[in-house]
Amino acid sequence: MSRAKSKRSRRSPRPWAIPPGLLVLQEPFEGYQVLEETQNETGVLLWQSLRDVELWTAAEPRERAVLFADGALHARQAWIEEQVQDGAMRRILESLAVVLERPETLTATEVADLCEEVSTWASDSGLPRTALAFAQRCAVAAPEAAGAAYLVALLARRNADYKRADTWFRRCLALARRHKDWKHYGLAQIGIANLHMQRGDGPSARARLMQALRAARRHALWGVRAPAFHDLFCIAATSGDIQEAEMYAKAAYRSYGRRHPKLPALAHDVARFWMQQKHYRTALAVFRAVLGPIHRPPERLLVLSSIAQAAAGAGEVLMFEQAWYEVWEVVEASDDRERVAEALINLARAAALLGERRRVERAASQALGIALRRGEAQERIAAEALLGTGWETRAPHGEASAEDTPVRSASTARLARELVVALDDF
Repeated sequence: MSRAKSKRSRRSPRPWAIPPGLLVLQEPFEGYQVLEETQNETGVLLWQSLRDVELWTAAEPRERAVLFADGALHARQAWIEEQVQDGAMRRILESLAVVLERPETLTATEVADLCEEVSTWASDSGLPRTALAFAQRCAVAAPEAAGAAYLVALLARRNADYKRADTWFRRCLALARRHKDWKHYGLAQIGIANLHMQRGDGPSARARLMQALRAARRHALWGVRAPAFHDLFCIAATSGDIQEAEMYAKAAYRSYGRRHPKLPALAHDVARFWMQQKHYRTALAVFRAVLGPIHRPPERLLVLSSIAQAAAGAGEVLMFEQAWYEVWEVVEASDDRERVAEALINLARAAALLGERRRVERAASQALGIALRRGEAQERIAAEALLGTGWETRAPHGEASAEDTPVRSASTARLARELVVALDDF
């Protein structure tokens, strides 16, 4: 054995540096965003529970037994009993009260699991900033868990806090590499790729996705393989490479399978690709099938706006009108701005297909304001184009259907039918 080889064999493995995730939120005091988002007595209880968790994680183990005053648990239980009528909310608050009940015996894993549960509930309940606050507490309680870091990154991205998302995706990547957690390694690569896509940097996004795909193949990670194919499809569709886009769309569909919870998102993206090629009726059939299994408000909003655009292109004016009003009802009923700019741009494009300039201006101007506040570059550019000269006035209502182009590829038509059938089974 050569001396050089002998030295390499004795060399210790490279110690991967773990970058910190951005923790400080832009708020006047800890937990303010929970109060501001909820604005009710239940929100105050959630805020107090968040502060309890923060005190617990910051304290030394020997100090935790005396963190809270005698009677704190009884007072909290009485307040929950008096103020909270909703069963799911009561269950969440009662589970958080365990921090007051046995602070000295509670483990970091238990606290992290509890915070993750609350974060998931808040996200599903349309409270994105509350979800992010509890996700960060989960990651602080479990600092070596790549999954906890990934959750923070994902929620930060949904909140349009892209700098925070970037730091947590990179932390997740480093933790996953250290602990050989290849699932979260691949998911973190996909997360960083999505940030590159958001900035319009397709080559960097593609490079990250190929790394994720290699990890998925090497470690048989179907949960990474499918979303990697999905995002590679999105890049190819954006670049206009029809053949490559269809190849990745079919690969993603095969990887997800017919019952995967992400299949509706893939079907929506593929239908939008077909709509860009003016296959409006084919896209419309898929969009309508997608709407059934979609329940989360931001995604449902986006699907409704896609239905409006496809209906306008296909000359289905009554369907367009119904979707138009449903989108505005959802937008005006919630303060959550996730995906709202994208949905309003779809509405503006739908109105442009029907020659409705006032509607174009209404939807595009509101989309522009939201995109500027959230730092959504792609949506800002699209809104500015719609408000400028980036669209042509189409023929009046009845003639819009002349723009519909039937699908001529047998494989594309087959994929459209398979997607509709699969979505109907959800």
